[in-house]
Amino acid sequence: MKRHAGFLTVLAMLVCVLVMAGCEQKPKASSSMPALNMKDGLWEVTSMVEMPGMPAGMMKPHTFTNCLSQKDSVPKGKNETDCTVKDVKTDGNTVSWTVACKEATSKGKITYAGTTYEGMTETTIKQEGKDMTIKTTMKGKHIGPCSK
Repeated sequence: MKRHAGFLTVLAMLVCVLVMAGCEQKPKASSSMPALNMKDGLWEVTSMVEMPGMPAGMMKPHTFTNCLSQKDSVPKGKNETDCTVKDVKTDGNTVSWTVACKEATSKGKITYAGTTYEGMTETTIKQEGKDMTIKTTMKGKHIGPCSK
C-alpha cells in the first residue's frame, strides 16, 4: 500500500509539472481584440490535484507565483520540460489552452475577474497501458508587480 501511495504521489508531482510546464506561449491576440479583465503583474497560484484512487486528503495544495500579462495569460511552472503550449484561445475573460508532452496531454481553462481567477486542467497520461485522467483546480490572485 505504501508503495502504491508513493507512486501516486510521484505521479501527481509529474502532473503538476506537466500542467504548469514552463513552455513558450504563442499569443494569438490581435490589437482589435478586447482586453482580458485581468491585472498584469505577479500572481500567486494555488493548485490542487485530484487523482483516481488517491485517498482524500493525501494531496496537498501547491502554491507558486507567475508573472502574467495580457499577452502571456497562461500560468506555468518553473520546471522546463519537453512540453509545448498550443491552441491558446481567449473568449471574453476565459483563456483556454492545450499542453502537449511526450507522455501526457493537458487541456486547461481559467477565467479572470480583475485581480483573481479560477480554473482547471485535465491531464491524460498512460499508466500501465491505460489512460488516466487527473484533474487540477487552480485559483490565482494578483499580489503585485513583477520583479525584473
